[in-house]
Amino acid sequence: MKYLTLLPALFAVLNIGFGAEPSKLVRLGNPFGGHIHPAACISAKGTLVVTYGHVNHRDLRITRSTDGGATWSEPAPFAPTVKKTYYPGSLTTLSDGRLLHAWNRWSEATNEKEPRSVLYSLSSDDGLTWSEPKAFPRDEKTPSIIRHPIVELAANQWLLPLSDKTQVFDPVTGASQPFGDGRAHGLVPIVRTPKGTFISGAGLRSTDAGKSWQAIANFPNLKEQGWRHEMVCLANGWLLASEILGPGVGGERIRYVLSRDDGVTWGEVFEYYNPGRAIGGRACPRTVQLDAENIGVVFYDVDAKQAGGPGLFFLRLPVAKLGREATARSAR
Repeated sequence: MKYLTLLPALFAVLNIGFGAEPSKLVRLGNPFGGHIHPAACISAKGTLVVTYGHVNHRDLRITRSTDGGATWSEPAPFAPTVKKTYYPGSLTTLSDGRLLHAWNRWSEATNEKEPRSVLYSLSSDDGLTWSEPKAFPRDEKTPSIIRHPIVELAANQWLLPLSDKTQVFDPVTGASQPFGDGRAHGLVPIVRTPKGTFISGAGLRSTDAGKSWQAIANFPNLKEQGWRHEMVCLANGWLLASEILGPGVGGERIRYVLSRDDGVTWGEVFEYYNPGRAIGGRACPRTVQLDAENIGVVFYDVDAKQAGGPGLFFLRLPVAKLGREATARSAR
């Protein structure tokens, strides 16, 4: 989060109410179907970068915004995945300014086998160009998947929240080792707060760098289908975790569950999308902090009857609004 202090407050706070007015949503793209699952990050220069699946396992696209999410570049194929099957992954901004994109190779280049390993690539120019992909270490007999941002513990120490293991990876040596007490947290987000506390989407909290963990009461259910949910820590220490409520595959409304005490209690919610109908997909929201006053969230809604048809959207929210309008959490 260090780079946030370098970002200027470029935009005024918008007055966005519960449910998100359609006029406040910015359409990034028109995904065709299946495994859209966006990833998002913001560079030290303030460039927003989003990747998402346009066509199921066959067309991973990337788009950028240099004006705080008001406008976006035409989504283009992400070059390292062209003609190769994939599953969407995650984006992370490193402390040195580089962007890290990690995604899932769903099969080999021949498309004849399915090792399901995780590849990563780096960008030093805000997502315009990317390095040759490299692979994270994996057990050849066990599929490995990533969906959430890494946690940069220190230079060349990346905490990888993988489906099969939770590892600390050194990109210089290529070596990895178990994190903390060695447990596998599964395909859930892990974040570190400004106080150095680690919060796991498995509903656990650690104040000693993962050596021991304590269960969190009333924690949102991120572990079930953890690949679609998110958890982020804002610069002010607030923690936001996603909940998607309602019947069907994708529910009908999306909200944050908040913690303001370093992850100890989770008792307030802020609903930011409620179109009054089924969303139709799993939404898979991804939130980034734009500056000290604002956040932005990317999610999808695949209802074919909405204006413009199925879409991937960006919504800008003032941090202060979360504080003022959060309400007591009710049952699902």
